[in-house]
Amino acid sequence: MPAFWSAAAGKLVERWVATGLAAAVFWLILVMAWAAGLPRPRQALAGRLDAVGAMRIGEQIALLLVVLVVLSGSGLLMRQLTLPALRLLEGYWPGFLSPLSGRLRLRHVRRRAAASAAWNPLHARLTGDPSAAGQPPLSAEERRRYAQLEAGLRWSPREPELMMPTRAGNILRAAEAEPLHKYGLDAVLLWPHLWTLLPESFQQNLAAARQRLDNAVAAGLWSLLVLPAVYWTPWALLALLAVNYAWRWSLPRACLDYAILLQAAFDLHRQQLYRALRQPLPVNAAVEREAGLRLTAYVYRGSDEPTMVFESGT
Repeated sequence: MPAFWSAAAGKLVERWVATGLAAAVFWLILVMAWAAGLPRPRQALAGRLDAVGAMRIGEQIALLLVVLVVLSGSGLLMRQLTLPALRLLEGYWPGFLSPLSGRLRLRHVRRRAAASAAWNPLHARLTGDPSAAGQPPLSAEERRRYAQLEAGLRWSPREPELMMPTRAGNILRAAEAEPLHKYGLDAVLLWPHLWTLLPESFQQNLAAARQRLDNAVAAGLWSLLVLPAVYWTPWALLALLAVNYAWRWSLPRACLDYAILLQAAFDLHRQQLYRALRQPLPVNAAVEREAGLRLTAYVYRGSDEPTMVFESGT
C-alpha cells in the first residue's frame, strides 16, 4: 500500500504540473498586480499571510484544497480553449469576418505570386536551365534570397483557394495539402489511419511537437487574461509583449516544427497505408499520385470495382 500511494501521489503531481503550473503562474501574476495597486503592498500581503497562518489546521487544509481546485480547474479550462483558439489563429473565422478574411487571403496570394516570380529566374540559374544560359552563377546574397523564397513558397498553399488569412494557418494548410500534390493522398482524411501505423518513437515526436504548438497558443491566452490587471497596475500592459511573442514568433515556429513532422510521416510511412489496406504499392513515381487518389477515394467512400484486387499479404 505505501508503494501504491507513493505511485499515485507521483501521478497526481505529474498531472498537476501538466495542467496547473501555468495556471499557478497566472494567478500569482494577478495577485502581484493586485498587491502592486495597494498603498502598502508588502504590509498588505504580510497581513494576508499572517491571517492564513493564524487559521486552524483544518481551515488551512480546506484553503489549500480550494487553491488546488482553482488551479487545476483553470488549467483544464485553458486546455479546452486551446483548440478553438488555434482554429481562430489559423484563420477559421466566423462569417461576419469574411470581408477581412478575404482581404488578408488576397494579400497572401499576391505575396506568393511575387515570391514565385522572383524565385523562377533564380532557380533557373541555380539548376542550369537552358533559359538562363549565359547568365552568371548565383552570388552569396542571391543564394540567401533564393533560400528565403524557397521556404516561403514551401510553407504556403499552392492554390489561391486554399490560402488562409494568417501565417500560422498557411503553414498548417500547406502541410496538409502537400501529400495530395505529391502522392495523391488526402492528409486530413488519411491522418487517423496513418497515425495508428506510425512507429511509437515517431508518434512521441509528433505528440511533443503538437504539445509545443498548444503551449504557444495557451501562452498567448494566459497573457491576454492578465490584461484586466491594468485596473490595478499599468505594468500589466507588459502582457501585450508576451501575446505578441507567443502568437507572432513562437506560434509560427511551433506550426513549422509540427508541419515538418506531418509531411515526414507521409514521406516515410505512406507505404504502410497501402499495406494495411491491402492495396498494391505504386510501381514508380509516375503512377504514384494516381494510386494515391484511388486509395483516398477508397477510404472515403469504398469501392465495388472488380478491378480493385486486394493483396493477400500484409
